[in-house]
Amino acid sequence: MRINTLRHYIIPEGRTFFFTVSMLALFIFSTLIETNAQARKGNSSDRKERRQSAPTGRFDSGDRATRIPLEIDNKIILMRVRVNNSQPLKFIFDTGASISMLSTKRAAELGLKPYGQASGDATGGRITTSLIRGVSLRVPGAEVSNQIIAAMDFPTPPGFEFDGIIGYDFIKQFVVEIDYQKRIMNLYSPRTYHYSGKGEIIPLSLAGRRTPLVTTKIILEARAPIEAKVELDTGADGTVLINSPTVKKYDLLSIMPQAVKDSARGAGGEQQRVVGRVKAIQLGRIIFDNPPIALSLDTEGGGASEDNDGIVGGELLRRFTVIIDYSRQHMILERNNSFNEPYDIEGDDE
Repeated sequence: MRINTLRHYIIPEGRTFFFTVSMLALFIFSTLIETNAQARKGNSSDRKERRQSAPTGRFDSGDRATRIPLEIDNKIILMRVRVNNSQPLKFIFDTGASISMLSTKRAAELGLKPYGQASGDATGGRITTSLIRGVSLRVPGAEVSNQIIAAMDFPTPPGFEFDGIIGYDFIKQFVVEIDYQKRIMNLYSPRTYHYSGKGEIIPLSLAGRRTPLVTTKIILEARAPIEAKVELDTGADGTVLINSPTVKKYDLLSIMPQAVKDSARGAGGEQQRVVGRVKAIQLGRIIFDNPPIALSLDTEGGGASEDNDGIVGGELLRRFTVIIDYSRQHMILERNNSFNEPYDIEGDDE
């Protein structure tokens, strides 16, 4: 289960680039650690109840919920969510999160009790979270009940406070349409949804996974293109970040002599990487010319993962209306008026 990293803090000596705000960077749900004897052992009826319990999505009426308001902050999608009929709280919508999350403070205020723990890799290192079950998350017009969510203390940089993260168990219930320009989200029933537009349909890999992978091609000067399977991450604000094992495999540092060292801080500690430009990135038939990308230098945590080759984030996705359909294992990209805008990367010289 993947839950990416928190928004980085700006390091005075370096330049900032890729900000993954989804909370943990590679969090494997199947390795969760039960911390109390009842959850660890349990009786047969308790185990049967847990097996039969599954997140359930529903609409208030019909088979859709439309025009759900969004905030877009530094390419990160934020929306208002009610937790078990609470007042609306601010959540990040994050395809890179394999489980939804709530801050420990909010969980305590709502009287939510943990039943166990889970641990995994985050940007900068490993972290541990508490697990809470039987949670309902509601947005205007739709709800997903009976979820297991994680709770932890979120480092909250000034000016970017949030209460939680929407992840896999919520997202998979719907066909999700994100209009970055209009700042709205539409949710549709996978059973009745039919697409009739002309957008680019791009396969997603979800086999045995809770976060989707998409195949990209990194086009280099005077080198053969590199095919990379990267995680689709709406909780990241950059273009593409390549994990350190893939950087080493293809000796990518050698092709970026002008790359600039960059530092960031995630939930697990400080992350190191370099930022440079490549000739192009190809996603389906769509070409992004001369984009900046980040190369991870990490030896541990999410940036050192061999589970995938990296992540693709909001600096590319914001150029489209994005339709995410886990049931059909694809996404659809419809270009918007931002497609040809310069890459908005802090600290980039061009």
